[in-house]
Amino acid sequence: MPILFSSALPSILAVAFAVQSPSSRADTLPRPRLDVLRITEPVTIDGRLDEPVWQRAAAATDWVQSQPQAGRPASERSEARVAIDGQNIYVGIRLYDRRPDSIGVQLARRDVDDTYTDRVWVGFDSYGDRRTAFAFAVSPLGVQSDGYGFNDNEFDPQWDAVWQSQARIDSLGWTAEMRIPLSQLRYTAGDSTRDWGVQFMREIARRGEESYWSPRDPTARGDVSRYGVLTGLGAMNGALPLEAIPYARSQLNTRPPDPGNPFHANANGEMAFGVDLRARLPKSLSLTATINPDFGQVEADPAVVNLSAFEVFFPERRPFFLENLDAFRFGGTTTFNDNDAPNFFYTRRVGRAPRGELGGDFSDIPAQTPILAAFKLSGTTPSGWAIGSLNATTAREAGRAIDIGGPLRRGVVEPLTNSHVTRVRRLLRGGYTSIGGFTSWVERERGDSALASLLPQRALVGGLDFDHAIGDRAWTFSGVFARSNVRGEASAITRLQRANYRLLQRPDATHLTYDPTRTALDGGYYSLSAAKTSGRLTGSMTAEQLDAGFETNDVGFQQRSDLRSVSSGIFYRQPQQTARFQSWSTGAFSTVSWNTAGDNLERRVASFNEVQFRNFWELSIEGNVESGRYNDRLLRGGPMATRPVAGRIEVSVSTDERRPLILGVGSEWSGSRAGNRGQTFGVEVDWRPISALRIRVEPEVATATAVDQYVTVVNGGRDATGGARYVFANVEQREARLNTRLDWTFSPYVSFQLFVQPFASTGWFSRYKEFLRPRDFAFGVYGEDQGTITRANGQVTVDPDAAGPASTFGFSDRDYTARELRGNAVLRWELRPGSTVFLVWQQSRESFDSTNDPRNPIGQLGALFDARSRNVFLVKLAWWLGR
Repeated sequence: MPILFSSALPSILAVAFAVQSPSSRADTLPRPRLDVLRITEPVTIDGRLDEPVWQRAAAATDWVQSQPQAGRPASERSEARVAIDGQNIYVGIRLYDRRPDSIGVQLARRDVDDTYTDRVWVGFDSYGDRRTAFAFAVSPLGVQSDGYGFNDNEFDPQWDAVWQSQARIDSLGWTAEMRIPLSQLRYTAGDSTRDWGVQFMREIARRGEESYWSPRDPTARGDVSRYGVLTGLGAMNGALPLEAIPYARSQLNTRPPDPGNPFHANANGEMAFGVDLRARLPKSLSLTATINPDFGQVEADPAVVNLSAFEVFFPERRPFFLENLDAFRFGGTTTFNDNDAPNFFYTRRVGRAPRGELGGDFSDIPAQTPILAAFKLSGTTPSGWAIGSLNATTAREAGRAIDIGGPLRRGVVEPLTNSHVTRVRRLLRGGYTSIGGFTSWVERERGDSALASLLPQRALVGGLDFDHAIGDRAWTFSGVFARSNVRGEASAITRLQRANYRLLQRPDATHLTYDPTRTALDGGYYSLSAAKTSGRLTGSMTAEQLDAGFETNDVGFQQRSDLRSVSSGIFYRQPQQTARFQSWSTGAFSTVSWNTAGDNLERRVASFNEVQFRNFWELSIEGNVESGRYNDRLLRGGPMATRPVAGRIEVSVSTDERRPLILGVGSEWSGSRAGNRGQTFGVEVDWRPISALRIRVEPEVATATAVDQYVTVVNGGRDATGGARYVFANVEQREARLNTRLDWTFSPYVSFQLFVQPFASTGWFSRYKEFLRPRDFAFGVYGEDQGTITRANGQVTVDPDAAGPASTFGFSDRDYTARELRGNAVLRWELRPGSTVFLVWQQSRESFDSTNDPRNPIGQLGALFDARSRNVFLVKLAWWLGR
């Protein structure tokens, strides 16, 4: 075990044993109990609660506030009842309100949670593991929300079930009625003795109030573990229901003319068909499969200009991968502060854009790699095994290229690839302890020599983790131990060794080994955390090590290697309403890191402060100071540099979210002793003129000046820098964007959304210069400190020592002006539960110039409409078949 962990582990374990209570009982919480009513008569879901069922069923009463006055009785009375038959579970809730005219009501599409509305939730821990739950909610206007709770206190709103609900407002308040098919839940069939966990929660928007049936202390860790008990379920059906969601899509694409391009068509149409299949298996497991999945209506990623050496992380938006994604989470510990741990499963790696290139004056390469088929197996068995397994096969993808006057060339740009991920956890002590494992592998076909030299043939990752809670979950100790192995041709492994997040070739990295003949790369990631997770005062300490050879990017996301770090955080929160505040919190965090040679790379301290006043205005102030000694990534493969002290502060204010018009203002300032400066200013306007309409406008402008922008590397440099010249520049960036969203919800089942994002960015490069010596932050500016420089016609020519013997070199000028407009309009109509038709219009406009536009970015936004548009017109029907 690495030195860092051999020294940290005894201390962490000593604390664990010291805090461990003498009693090892897993559950000491008092839990309210509710008997479910078994019925045979039908229930009409109309929100009236007038069937005899609701008079006979036992009621869940005496709800308790969690916010704003934890522990006090709810300000309004609520009663919930539950019934069950052979196919469905029914929930009827009466929510009394002394002021029915003040009930918060706003229409929105399903699962939108940032609206001003009252809402009532029911959650079922049907596994009985006190860690996972299926939650369902409805608003007074009948808007549904649902989601999947996991790891006791985390929530995934992307999980969607097929269920029915209705709500009504009357003189007593309002009512909600739900019918949830048992096929949408996961439970142990045939066991007449097993109880479920159950929880009810009510939100009263005008008071900012949350009340629970089973009391929930906002300062205590855990959500599902604090559910009450649902009894009398009996032995439920163990059939194997099968759901199918076939889809059909028709699409028309239009593009601006591209003279001379033989692959271009101004317009083309597409048709696609596919199906998603879901089956409930024995042992509370479920199988989800997809054949020719469709991602046609996925919202576009935001526009960015990335001048760094690292990949930009974009969130997953595809429904197949979002569903039950938590079942595959691995690599994180229970902590309030870590140092950017690698993501072991980044689902956007599956079906990513082809990485092969064909060159040529014109080329035709697909935008993404088709997924031929994929399946997921997930669930928690009665014995406490939580399982997630995914396998996906992506197609061999070919492209075309041609040079003007030359022959047509065809080539493979992405090989046939199989990706597999399996995550297993064993839940112990009623979910208070878990131990688990993870494995992933990616296998690519061998054949095309160009791709074999670019991509590894095989990538494997395996690991173990644990999470152990004690003292009624007040303390948690957790750890991760993982190893990776990547194999392929020497050129592919060399590319990984020289990747910007690894850089084994650095000339002064004597503790690392760079070998261009190597055909395999391996390494490990290790993390240990101790955390106090309950009470108003919480905190954690985390130790991590990331070996230089560790690699997850074939199916994960990683931006760093060769790193050891210790991170800590302390956090105080006051969730109770006081004379001046609704709630407030403050926190302080620190991170210190080194490479495995012991060079200090980072010393960062940060503070976070947030307050909500009694008038529901919110203020947030956060900032940090970084004072690490060295930077081993600045030269992107060159020797180490020093790191100037830098800092950042961010302030934001927002008005009362209960009002029809909400305003928010935020600004961020950053800088360093070397002269780097940055400022961002943004405004958010959120207007709800009527309950069915919401308009949001978010203008933002940003300016930044960097004195250490990497440009290129050329040969013929100083001996001190390994014979290379590392060229840098000052760059001034100006950016502006205007995010605009319109949501018009005609009913809980019919909605229209419009999203428009104009974006403009300019970059002006100046003072091209050369890095002078290792372990310093010193540069020689061309034309001032040394040599001569000429900038003309988009080219830069440098004579580094004027009349000296050094060779002249050149490169393209880096000035740029980028403009982009992205728009998306979607009409969504849920024809019946689970069956939806989409009408979609997407438009994009973009332009890029290799010059700096003297206009400010705000003035450039209007120029976007001078660019020709690309359009997608799409119709899609998805039809749910099941029961």
